[in-house]
Amino acid sequence: MECPKCSKPLETIEFGASIRVMRCTGCSGLFCKWQTLQQLRDEWLADTVLDKGSAVMGAMHNEMQDIRCPECGTTMDRVKDQQQKHITLDSCANCDGVFLDAGELTDMKSLTLMDHVRRLLALLGK
Repeated sequence: MECPKCSKPLETIEFGASIRVMRCTGCSGLFCKWQTLQQLRDEWLADTVLDKGSAVMGAMHNEMQDIRCPECGTTMDRVKDQQQKHITLDSCANCDGVFLDAGELTDMKSLTLMDHVRRLLALLGK
């Protein structure tokens, strides 16, 4: 498989006993299934071990649109992360894959005080 952002090869990276992701050998973007992404959010140090790329480069790649899923070739949708709306991910509706640009996993796992306030306000508003 090749990276949908920079066309470099994706390599399999294992974390812990049951987590496998594909990481780009060029831009260090990550490709996995949505279920795996949830596991990564819950795993301690997953971001430190897996998210090796430049967040600045990842932010530039995040602007790319109409990218193709590295697994099935379908055009991926741009979706806002449900927990942190400032993060935009590339999601494949066909195979349930998700691509994270370098730095996005670290950002997801770094909840700020404002993120907690937003979540509390959302709960109170329901």
